[in-house]
Amino acid sequence: MNWTPQKVVLTGMVAYVIVSVFVVMGAVDPMNTLVYEWLQPLPDRVFAYVTELGSAQVIVGLSVLGLLFWLWRGERVEAWRLVLVGVGTLLLTQVLKLVYGIDRPLIDASLDATTYSFPSGHSSGSLALYGLMAYVLYKRRESKLAIIVLVCLVLAVSLSRVILNVHYFSDVIGGWLVALTVIALSEWIIRRKMN
Repeated sequence: MNWTPQKVVLTGMVAYVIVSVFVVMGAVDPMNTLVYEWLQPLPDRVFAYVTELGSAQVIVGLSVLGLLFWLWRGERVEAWRLVLVGVGTLLLTQVLKLVYGIDRPLIDASLDATTYSFPSGHSSGSLALYGLMAYVLYKRRESKLAIIVLVCLVLAVSLSRVILNVHYFSDVIGGWLVALTVIALSEWIIRRKMN
């Protein structure tokens, strides 16, 4: 199957709706428990630091630095896309949290865990920033090592939320789907403007 940005947007939206229905029905509880128990042996002290790489402050700050970097390289489209996707994903995630109003497994202000649970803002924000950067590098056939590091960052930040017990794994999946859809939408818009 040829995955166009339009197909990814549509698939991401449908998948998000399906996941959210399962979340609201409580059908994801066994999966959430299984993943939490599987990740529990990992050192939560380390992941308390890792999780900060997905905080709104870090995502916005790095998006602005990325904006300046891409502008310096003369790539205005990627510069503005990075900021719009990063900040836009964070805002959309906060709106969706209010729509669903699902409580977290644990409220902890020190871990930036005071709002509702679904979808995870750290997961959506990290995929929006680090994932978009990895996608751009992949598209340009640039540094494979940087792509691997960026993908590992997305996974580490996202799973840190489950390890620290401030999110369910279903929240992480929801966050990923939000960011994936926004990234694909940005690619769709860029390709349409270039044609």
